[in-house]
Amino acid sequence: MSKRKKHRAPDFVMIRKDLLKDTKWKKLSNRAKIVYIYMRGKFNTETLGEITLTYSEMKDVIKPKPMSRAIKELIQDNWIEKIEQGGLIGGKSVYTFKGEYRHFFYKGCRV
Repeated sequence: MSKRKKHRAPDFVMIRKDLLKDTKWKKLSNRAKIVYIYMRGKFNTETLGEITLTYSEMKDVIKPKPMSRAIKELIQDNWIEKIEQGGLIGGKSVYTFKGEYRHFFYKGCRV
């Protein structure tokens, strides 16, 4: 008898519907929205909301200069906060989410 492969849903990023309707979200630039969604996609239970996102990870999505502007916009508009400075020598910058959409829901629990 052959083993059946388990059906697995493709990877996805969960975005709350009320976020999509929020006027602050609508005012963000498209590049800031893209970076935010990619940051949300990096969540895992081990980091508990501390996210790193490097230019090299995003090289096929957005160029470094627009990505830098998007991160600055997200920080300025209180969507994210830089909690650890990175750089060429100092490693990766670490971010955390701020505001009313900062929490994650994982297996029925708010993280």
